[in-house]
Amino acid sequence: MRAPIIGAMGEPLRVLVYGSVDAGPCDSVRLGTYRDLLLEHGVEMRTWGELNDYSVQVPPVYADRLDDAIRDGVATCDLSPIEWADVVVFRRWYGTVHACDVCDFATPDEAGLAGHAQATGHAIVSRDRIIRSLLTSIENDPTVLRGRAMVYELDDNLLAPQPWLGFHRRIQGDLDLIERFARRADLVTVTTPALASSFGRYNAAVRVVRNAVDATWYEPEVPDDGRRPLSFMYYGVAARLHDYEICRDIVDETARSTGGRRIWLGSDEPTVQAVVDEALPYVPDVRGFARRLASARPAIGLAPVGQDDFSRCHSELHWLEYSLAGAATVASRTMGGGPYDVIRDGVDGLLARNKAQWREQLRRVAASSQMREDLAGRARERVLAEYDVRKRVGEWADAFRWAADHAGRGALRRVAPGMKTSELAEREAALATESTSNLAHRQLVRKRAATERSTLERLRGDRDVCWPEESANRPLVTIRIPTFDRGRLLVERSINSALAQTYDNIEILVVGDGATPETIEAAATVHDPRVKFVNLPKPTYPLDPERRWQVAGTHAVNHALDLARGAWIAPLDDDDEFTPDHVEILLAVALENRLELVYGQSLMEKGDGSWGLVGDWPPRLGGLCHGSVLYAADLRFFHYDPDAWRLMEPGDWNLWRRMLEAGVRMGNLEHVVYRHYLEARHRPAAA
Repeated sequence: MRAPIIGAMGEPLRVLVYGSVDAGPCDSVRLGTYRDLLLEHGVEMRTWGELNDYSVQVPPVYADRLDDAIRDGVATCDLSPIEWADVVVFRRWYGTVHACDVCDFATPDEAGLAGHAQATGHAIVSRDRIIRSLLTSIENDPTVLRGRAMVYELDDNLLAPQPWLGFHRRIQGDLDLIERFARRADLVTVTTPALASSFGRYNAAVRVVRNAVDATWYEPEVPDDGRRPLSFMYYGVAARLHDYEICRDIVDETARSTGGRRIWLGSDEPTVQAVVDEALPYVPDVRGFARRLASARPAIGLAPVGQDDFSRCHSELHWLEYSLAGAATVASRTMGGGPYDVIRDGVDGLLARNKAQWREQLRRVAASSQMREDLAGRARERVLAEYDVRKRVGEWADAFRWAADHAGRGALRRVAPGMKTSELAEREAALATESTSNLAHRQLVRKRAATERSTLERLRGDRDVCWPEESANRPLVTIRIPTFDRGRLLVERSINSALAQTYDNIEILVVGDGATPETIEAAATVHDPRVKFVNLPKPTYPLDPERRWQVAGTHAVNHALDLARGAWIAPLDDDDEFTPDHVEILLAVALENRLELVYGQSLMEKGDGSWGLVGDWPPRLGGLCHGSVLYAADLRFFHYDPDAWRLMEPGDWNLWRRMLEAGVRMGNLEHVVYRHYLEARHRPAAA
């Protein structure tokens, strides 16, 4: 795969597909075909399996018992691929029931399936055991997607399966899953207007992106010699005999009277062999199938479909492929609209509503090679002009970008059934504005991450750490404290603990984040030359309390980084305190082990007044306290992100995570160096 294009188009939009994009015709035609082409439109596509192979963690006692772990709610799906993405695409149908891979046997009971397999010798179909819990997580917890969009893509009306299908019983147990995907998605993409109408009942955002083909695939295996004997071709799996019955007797009648051959591509099962002259086996590779189709040199391509809701929602793919293979198409015209409404009857194909029309159309086209040539030629011209993958790829790119700009829309719709139309429209508009900003922020973060990695490498040069050797010679350590309205705690707790350090080569930078007058007055009472106080204008933070908490103080701490003179930086919050040996012991560990960042353990006050211990390895969200860290000032180019709330991350964890991902040398000390008091926002609830 070519490298993503970054430059004029900016950071590429990242699309993550759960499932395959090339395992079969449906996967390939809808997504896999466009994978490389999307890069030219600034969209990079990967599958979930490429990133972590759908890994799931279970407790040791559940080893080899994944189903039991899922049932008991102790299985944890690795959601890390979502962090890579801007848009997450779910496709068609993920089978979750116990089912046979040979016949249409399905059961909710694993033992029942085992009995069926033993009795018949049939193989068991591989089922998706995590998709239900994954979708439930997405529905219930907005932090799972973290501002990413969800797209549901399908090319069949899977909510209207017919008994004659080979998967009718299998899909019954998953109809609820399909509907849930359709309702929760920010955007549903489908192949035809009929399918859009069906799924418009579940989602107001349904977009038609018609199928397309790549003409270069339809080169015959042997060069075309210009001869095209009369033949009638249909393609599909054996279950499509149901559709073929619509025109079968007419085809038989016309073939007998003209001497034309009846050809079936896609199955050589006995039931198929019994109704045609030549049955060609299924070709799983899409390009291989296209070549095989072209090599068969069909004269007339048959595209019969039924009048049921499932069949009416098929796409016009048969017409597209027959046209590129050089065949004239005769297709069903369905009541209420259908896949072959795109054919201009008598111009680039023929349409038949009933058996009388099928008889008339087949007789006409079978009797005239010139008519066949004209219909096929005009159809090919139109397909190349309107249905080439290079023309349709822009529609996919636009659809993914629209979804990314409306991330969260599906979740809003799920909770808004009783909301007034005007209020819903207003909230959706606000959500779209925020989603666009969230996308821009994610793309900026990715660019910044690349810069942070390269800057770290440059600072290290030929050393193993970014700090120079003079930083190990009794260096100055900057203790930086952001503050807003905790004047008394600032002086009595945090500044006092900083001044009480056993390591005395320190400076203490207190930066007001638009501090209150009371806080400014309190800071002025400290008369120690090592303490410096500056106050910034009041910054703007999100209005939402949780989001504001995640990033409050980031402007102040970033300003402190710019002012710091020390070779090492020790963060401290204005309502917490260091242990006396905080700086001394962390600095010693960092220097001895040549670390760029080290953190110790913290005593954390709980709501009931007790204290717990926090600070283990490896670093994780909630696993270390902000003030338990000491890091080299050379890392100051890692600024705190005031928009970290867009990733649903606290600003401090966002910083440590970025450092970790950039390759900063980190270490952990099993020693208490910090005391974190219960935050004021939790105290009323605790009381």
